[in-house]
Formats: sequence, structure tokens, C-alpha cells
Amino acid sequence: MDSAKIPLILRMPDPGVPEELVIAAIRNLIYRHEALRTIYPTDQSGAPFQLVLDQFETPIPFCRDGDDLEDIDAVFHALFSPPMDQAVEIPLRVGLNFKDRRVATVVLVLNHIAVDGASMGQIKAELARYLSVSGEKISPSTDDQKVNIQPLAVARQQSTVRAPAHERAMRYCENILTSSPAAQFPRFRSAALMDPHRDVVSYYHRVVLRSPALFSALQKLSKRNSGFRAANYLSAIFAVAISALSGNSGATLMVNFSNRFREVRRSVGCFFQEALFSVNLLSQATMSEVMAETRQRSLVATRHAQYSYLSFRDRKARIEADRGLSIRVGTVLNFSDRLEQNLRGPASEDRTAGEQPSSTMKRLECLWRDEHTDLCLRSSALNGEVHLDLIAHRSVIEQDQIESMLTAMEQFLIAWANEPDLATVTVAEVVERFGLPASSYDEGWAHVDHSWVNTAKLAQIVSSVEGIEAARVSVEERPSEGRTLVAQLVGDPSRQDQVRAHVLASLRENVDLMCPHEFVWCDELPESGSPTAVGSRASDSAAGAADVPVSPESPVGGAGYEALAAALEIALGDAPVDMDCSYIQQGGRAVMAPAVMKHLNQLGFEGPTPDDLLGPWPLRAVVELCVKRVSDE
Repeated sequence: MDSAKIPLILRMPDPGVPEELVIAAIRNLIYRHEALRTIYPTDQSGAPFQLVLDQFETPIPFCRDGDDLEDIDAVFHALFSPPMDQAVEIPLRVGLNFKDRRVATVVLVLNHIAVDGASMGQIKAELARYLSVSGEKISPSTDDQKVNIQPLAVARQQSTVRAPAHERAMRYCENILTSSPAAQFPRFRSAALMDPHRDVVSYYHRVVLRSPALFSALQKLSKRNSGFRAANYLSAIFAVAISALSGNSGATLMVNFSNRFREVRRSVGCFFQEALFSVNLLSQATMSEVMAETRQRSLVATRHAQYSYLSFRDRKARIEADRGLSIRVGTVLNFSDRLEQNLRGPASEDRTAGEQPSSTMKRLECLWRDEHTDLCLRSSALNGEVHLDLIAHRSVIEQDQIESMLTAMEQFLIAWANEPDLATVTVAEVVERFGLPASSYDEGWAHVDHSWVNTAKLAQIVSSVEGIEAARVSVEERPSEGRTLVAQLVGDPSRQDQVRAHVLASLRENVDLMCPHEFVWCDELPESGSPTAVGSRASDSAAGAADVPVSPESPVGGAGYEALAAALEIALGDAPVDMDCSYIQQGGRAVMAPAVMKHLNQLGFEGPTPDDLLGPWPLRAVVELCVKRVSDE
């Protein structure tokens, strides 16, 4: 199993630092902070647990002669590329670039489970302090060098105190997920699915806008209305940009921040938390209304951002099974901890009289490979400039559209600073006037259950099931039920269970689909718009998928089938495994999903991930992903 990684590059002052001094400094850093010497093995049941190592091996550095940019990049890739198994490897790798036999650059790659963004400054400060005694020997680590209160001890103290808050947070997250779109961007396509034979270097575009004018504009806006901060203005226009680009008036966002208790404010650890909030962006809503809504909802979300990720993942999986769709929450808003503080500083001085310095746009590399994100906007302020750093999945937006979006957001906020009346313009007017990239959907799509559904594709998938002669999918308005997704089918009604299971399996690769709420069996498809009174009608909530029987004509057995069934015993016990039912519907939990995948790998199969196991599709769809390792054949 691999883990998310965070790089940290430190340039040493001339003429460089002796290697032994650097290694001693890094060892001291690891000894001082529990998080950097914690691994996550599994117990006999397969559940992971934290193990803080009192004795540990200092990481062997990857070394390279040369300190040019390509040399540093080569060291970084050598550390970043190999999978980092958090069960056995301490969460820190070290690389050294040498110049004249002395260390000129230190490259660290850290497991995200051990550090967050706020930890990086602490790591830099401590290493700088250790290395400032260049040429002197660092004394051995002693107990008094450890942080007085470690994160693990605080977590134990807080676990019972915060239990009620955790349950409230879970109920809040359930409410958000119940009304979220299946996908903010229904046209998302995994890079592996877009071109499975291509080795994609980067799944993401990344563009950074640096703007002195936006720095001045946000200063002006914040001073004009003390009730709103710069983050509120950025959140509002980003929400509008998301709505325009996705074509969905409802937007669900995650705000990333460091949720640190006072006791561990200066500790190294991962206190990263995601606060979920949704906002409704009707085209005729004014920007002042959008501002008020995003501020209020983000405040409520922040108050509920104290929860267990594993509990969240379990509840998300159950809601997906109930709704008959796969929920993709991949839109992220991330503010620098010092954004507001830095905006209180002086604006850029690089200007001539009466002229505003121009903004710059730069395309950068992004090495994210997990594809969990659709759009991520990171906002910061430094040296009189605001930096808008947008990372976007290649299937969601093109690079020139990213630049158009960032420019439109910048220009709107600058205009708002100079034209207070822009508070009364509508969302639709902002999109049109400032040229935000926008999407629309043709008649092959329908909006139901807060989501855009590709009904034309869904009909093709239904028609591909053996025994189905023809199919049409449409939305009907029901006085008591609202908008209902109805599949009209011509064929053998006994195939309904197979149709349902096939649609659910298709959700793994298609975020623009959902399971029909109702199946109507017809002798022939009626004309478009005609009543569907022919044949029989069967309601079908996705929750009923747990009752799908194993079809005698479905392929049963095979090495992959047997291996997955054996691996699932770790999580499900000795109970019979129903491959036509999802993992979560049989009592599976997120905490055990990695153990199931690890045991499957030990049995000689690879392919599925824990996320594949936790989806609303039947386990038969996971079996199809199981591939015998070449070395085991």
C-alpha cells in the first residue's frame, strides 16, 4: 500500500554542511516528535493500530553529487516514487545533494499521515536550529528534548470528552452527503480509464496566479466590511466558478485546515481535517447573498470538523448504497493559516505612479497520483501579492480554462473593490460579464436527486444486459415523490435483478450514473413523452440491492472470486460472502478494507483498492478487478 507524501526541500548555506551533522539533526527531529517515529501495523484481526517506536533506524539517505535543479529533482523523484508502506516504514525519507563533498540541499519526503502543512514550518525551524551549529557535533538525544505533551497522549485525553461532538459532526456530514451531487463534475474520468495503456506523468494541471492588484483589492474589501474576511470573498467567487464550470447550482466543498488543540499547537503531526459544506448558487442570487451563505455555512462546517475519517467513510458508504450512486466530493478550498495576517502587511511597491503592477500566471508540475481531487484552490498572501494556486484534474478542465477562471476570479474581486454596487449583481451576471468557464448539458442528461445523470449512457448500459431488447431512461415528476428516475425496458422482467446489479457495478467507473428508482417493463417502448402505462412497474430503491440473489447464470468461481472471498473473511468472518451485494451492506467497515486488500495481495492478486471495496457496487465488480500477479503465474 502506498500513502500520500509531502515534500520539503531545504537549501543549506554556503559552503554547505557536513553529512554527519545533517543525519544527526534529522535523527534528533525524529526522536523529538512521536509522529515521525510512528508506524501503523495491523493486529491479528487486520485492524491497524499506532505503534510509537522508542528504537528506530535513522533513514539511509539517497545521495547525489550535484546541486543543480535537475539534481534536486532527481533526488526528489527517487524518494517520492517508491510506495511508502505506513505499516513498516517510518514516515520520513531523506535525500542529500552534495557540492564539493558537503551537503548543499536536504530533500525530505514525509508521509501525510504524520505531518500536515502547519508541521512544515516547525520542522524547518528545528532543523535550522540544529544545523546552525555548523561544524559542531550535535549532542545525543535525551528525554528532555522531546515535546512535553505528545499528540498521542492528547488524543487519548480527548477521546471521551469529544465523543458527543463527534456524533454531532457525523450527523452533520450525513446531512451534507444526503443532499450532495453524485459528482460536482459529472464528466470526471480517471486517467487510467481515459487511456489505460498510457503512462500518465501527471493527472493534474496546476496554475499559479500571483497578483499584487488582488492583494490591494482584498485589503480594500475587508476594510469596507469588517464582518467579512478575505477568505469569505475568495470562497464566494470560487463557489460561483465551481457552479459555472460544473453546470450544477448546488456545490459541495471541502475546506482544509489544521485542527490543532492548544496543547499541540507547536507539535509535528497530522491535524489535518476536512470541513464539508454545501451552498446553493441559484442563477438569480446576488453576490451579497452568496457571500452571506458561504460565510455562514463554512462557519458551521468548521464547528463540525472534529470527526473520525473512518467513521465518516463508513457513513458515506451507507448513504451511497441507499441513494444508489457513488458520491465524489473532490472540490477543495485551502487557505494559508497566515492569509489574513499577511494581508495586513504593505502592498507591493513594484509600481510606478498611477499604475498597478500586473499579475503573472505560471504553469507548474503536480505529482498527485491518487485522483481524489477535482479542483483544489490554495490561497495565500506573501510580499504584497495574493497567490491563487489552482490544481485541477485533466478531465474536469483544460489548462487554458484554468487560466481564464483564475483571471475572471481576480478581475471580479478587483472590480468589486472599486465598485461596491457589484454586491447586488447576480451569479448569472458575474459568470457572463467576467467570462468564467461554463458547462451545460444536452437532452441526453437529466437532473435528479441533486445530480446530473447521463440518461443516454445509462440506457445503453441497461440495454447491454442479456435479455434486454430496448431501454429508455427518463425523469418523471411525482407529486409525492418528486423527480423520479425511471427506466423503461423491453425484455425479460426476470432480468431486473441483473440490470440493477449491472448498473451498480457501472458506478465504479462512471460518476455520471445512478441506479434507477423504478423499472417499468413494457411490450414496446412508448413514444417519447407518452404515458408509460404498458407492462408492469416495479419500484427499486438502491437499498433493496442487498436482497439481490445470486443469478444461476452469473459466473461463479474462478481464482479471483475465491481469493477475494477468502480475503473478505478477515472483515466479514465466517458468514457466506454474497458477491451480488456490496461490502458495506454485509457489515464491512472502512477500517478493515486495507487489511482485506493486503490479504488479497498475499494470495497473489492485485488490482482493487480499499476505495473499490467500499463502493455501492456488488462485490462481483471488485472480483473483475482482481488480476493474478505476473510473478505468481
